[in-house]
Amino acid sequence: LALVTQIKANTEVSMAKFLGDVWVLLLVCFFPCGLPQTTYPFQNTSLSWQERVDDLVGRLTMEEIILQMSRGGARDNGPGPAIPRLGIPPHQWNTECLRGEGNAGPATSFPQALGLAATFSTEVIHAVAEATSIEVRAKYNNYTQHQQYGDHTGISCFSPVINIMRHPLWGRNQETYGEDPYLSGRLAQSFVSGLQGDHPRYIRANAGCKHFDVHGGPENIPVSRFSFDAKVSVRDWHMTFLPQFQKCVEAGTYSIMCSYNSIRGVPSCANKELLTDILRDTWGFHGYVVSDETAVEKIMSQHHYTKTYEETAAVAVNAGTNLDLTVNRKSNAYNYIGKAVGSGLISIETLMQRVEPLFYTRMRLGEFDPPQMNPYSKLNVTDVVQSAEHRE
Repeated sequence: LALVTQIKANTEVSMAKFLGDVWVLLLVCFFPCGLPQTTYPFQNTSLSWQERVDDLVGRLTMEEIILQMSRGGARDNGPGPAIPRLGIPPHQWNTECLRGEGNAGPATSFPQALGLAATFSTEVIHAVAEATSIEVRAKYNNYTQHQQYGDHTGISCFSPVINIMRHPLWGRNQETYGEDPYLSGRLAQSFVSGLQGDHPRYIRANAGCKHFDVHGGPENIPVSRFSFDAKVSVRDWHMTFLPQFQKCVEAGTYSIMCSYNSIRGVPSCANKELLTDILRDTWGFHGYVVSDETAVEKIMSQHHYTKTYEETAAVAVNAGTNLDLTVNRKSNAYNYIGKAVGSGLISIETLMQRVEPLFYTRMRLGEFDPPQMNPYSKLNVTDVVQSAEHRE
C-alpha cells in the first residue's frame, strides 16, 4: 500500500509505469519467494519434446538421476522426489487403474477385467478405461493442488494386466482378459487408447501393461512365483505370451512392467533379450520399464542370479529397467547405481538413456507446461468422480 501511495503521489510517473509497479507488487505478494524464478529450456513449450528432455536430463546430477530411478513407489519408497533447484515437483508412479482407482478415494468401480473381457467388446473396455482415467486425473489435480503425493494419488498407471490365463490356481486370473492372446491384445489396445485419451499433445493418464512376461502362476506350487523360471519354448513364447504386449506397444503405452519370474533362466527385469532386443529394438518401444514390486531385489534374493545389490542394479539397468518399484529405501537395489557406475558396471550414457523416458512421460502428462494449455488440468473431482455418466 505504501508503494501504491508513493506512486500515485509522483505526478511525473506515467500510468504505464504505475500499472507496471503494481503488477510487480502483486507478484511479490502472491508468489512464494522460495520458488525458482529462472526459466529453463525444458519449460519452453515451443521446443520439441526431445530438446526439452535433453535439456532437463542434462541439468541433473548423478545423485538426482539415481533418486529418480530408485523411487518408483510404493509406500516408503515413493514418490519420485522433487528437485527444488529446477522447480520440479514430486511424481507418484504407483497408481492402479484397471477398473476404477478406489485406493485414491471415492471412485466409480467396474467389474473385474475377466468379466469385462466376457463382453468381447473393445468399446466397453475403452469406455471403462476412459472413465477411470478421467476420475484419476481429476483426483490427481486435487491432490497436487494440496501437495499430496502418496500412493495411488498419481496418473501413471500399472494397468492393464494382459497376462495369459493358463493355470486356475494363479491368484490373479480375474485381473486378466483370459486365455487368448489375440483377444487380450485387442482389449489391451482399447484400454490404452481409452486411458491415455486422444489429445494431440497431452495424455490424460499413462498406461502400463503388465506383467512382462510369461507370468501367470501357479502361486506357490511347485515354487514361489517370485523365483519361478518359465521354461517356455521359443514358439510358445512368441505365439502366446508376447503378442498382446506388442499390441499394447502399438497402441502407444508409455510403460511396461517387468515381472517377478525368470524366462528361460534369466529374471525378467534383468532380461536384455526381453527388455531391449524384443521390446525396444524390434517393437520400437520408447517408454519406461518399471519393475514389479521388489522384482529387482528378487533378482538376487529369490533367483540368486546376482550376489550383490551393486551387481543387481547393473544387470537390471543394463537390461532396460528404468524404474525400481520397491517398498523401502534400505533394501533398494537402485541405491547402489552410483557404486555400479564407479566400478564400471554401468556407463553414464546408459544411465542418461534410462532416466530420459521418465521425464518424457511427465512432460506428455503436462507437468512442465502452463496448466491452461492442458484441458485435462480442468477436470474437477466434484464434476466427474462417480458421475451419473460413469455409473451408467
